[in-house]
Amino acid sequence: MDTIADSAPNGWVIALESGVLGQVSQEAFCAVPKWSTSWDPFLRETVDTLGALHNADLIDAACADAFADVISMHIALRYGHCAGSAQPDTPLTRRMLTRIHLFIHEHIAEAISVEQLAALVHMSASNFARVFKTATGNPPHLYVTLERVKFARTMLCEDTLPLVEVAAHAGFQTQQHFTDVFHRYTGMTPRTFRLAHRNVGG
Repeated sequence: MDTIADSAPNGWVIALESGVLGQVSQEAFCAVPKWSTSWDPFLRETVDTLGALHNADLIDAACADAFADVISMHIALRYGHCAGSAQPDTPLTRRMLTRIHLFIHEHIAEAISVEQLAALVHMSASNFARVFKTATGNPPHLYVTLERVKFARTMLCEDTLPLVEVAAHAGFQTQQHFTDVFHRYTGMTPRTFRLAHRNVGG
């Protein structure tokens, strides 16, 4: 197994020799593209660990083979021909939900996809969407939207930033979109909300 730093600073090329793969993995890999890119925190952490072990000269053939088995099975299960089949709905633990919540708030100003959230807990997007709605009562997209509105409410109460900046910090693409969504879920526009809060504070 070789891990080669790609031209992108945050990218890796993972090369697995066919001799180290079991039969199940080899069959699953038939439907996995030879070259593909994906936001996969498990693989990111794995190759970082491999890199650290290699730099410290602590990796041998047996260790590399063990890593290869883990990586190949992860890729086979996540990206192979069985990846899209029906999966049992594994409940989200409190720790998983905390990880998702923290990620949303760390990236609240950015576009956040269901695929990114699912990758945090090593699930397919479709399976994640089902179990997330069961755990929270809302589908992932709506949950993120409501978190954006909460974040904007806090900013409107505590800051004097222009509304267009509040919209940007909360992850809304335009001020008009921010106004529409905020009004839909709070019953008032951001400007009215800010004025009402100032009146209460005064």
